[in-house]
Amino acid sequence: MRRIASLFVALFATGCSPVTILNSVSGSDMVREQRDLSYGPLERHAYDLYEPANAGADAPLILFVHGGSWMEGSKDIYRFLGTALGDAGYPVAVVNYRLSPGTVFPGFVEDAALAADHFLKGDRPVVLMGHSAGAHIAALLAYDPRYMQAVGRSNCDFAGFVGISGPYDFLPLTQETHRVTFPEATRDDSQPINFAQGPKPPSLLLHGLADTTVHAEDTELMSAALRAAGNPVEERLYEGVGHIDIISAMSRYGYLRRGAPTFTDITTWLDEGGASGCK
Repeated sequence: MRRIASLFVALFATGCSPVTILNSVSGSDMVREQRDLSYGPLERHAYDLYEPANAGADAPLILFVHGGSWMEGSKDIYRFLGTALGDAGYPVAVVNYRLSPGTVFPGFVEDAALAADHFLKGDRPVVLMGHSAGAHIAALLAYDPRYMQAVGRSNCDFAGFVGISGPYDFLPLTQETHRVTFPEATRDDSQPINFAQGPKPPSLLLHGLADTTVHAEDTELMSAALRAAGNPVEERLYEGVGHIDIISAMSRYGYLRRGAPTFTDITTWLDEGGASGCK
């Protein structure tokens, strides 16, 4: 802990961001890290892979999709998450995808489907996970079967889906940048809540009740729609937890995990077989 505190002081002195600081102390001797691997032909078709030395033979690979309002963000931010889940015995792939306005909906979801196809060729089950806009993208892979059909697969090829602070029902659009990202003709298809019917992989949906970026009502409505359709879903709502608190609590370090039970709830759900595939 003294070493970590010293590193924090040094990095703050150089003007580093909190994410840079967090990632700088997030390495693990038990997790092999590989960066800038490719799942497709474009520059943003890249991922970082975190492989634990102690992964069980049946441990699923977690395909994590980053957030950033569909316009920003990077796999590079999430070393803290990859190493933490790796320490828990779960391989993790953190993927990039094309961003708006360079592409618009559904381009970034199609990128994620391409990445999913890449990992489904492996020998492990795949669990989708995402935060914020990444949860939206991953939810569409899990719930709208057309994306995986386009790459010759099924949404039921996934063992499960973990959505963290996801926007699942966000029409009408109020920001001009989002109106560009989601052309009017595609907007109904952009809402995961419209695809609750039919078989879906089990879902674990988490949200902070103090989130002012994506309101917890999105998770409540998505959970209710899945439940009404007979699909397995578990919901966790956290008092006093905001949009960033919930994801920074995925760190390996206890002083950040105290902010929300995100890590414990996710790993418990995985450990207990919550990601059991479509029924």
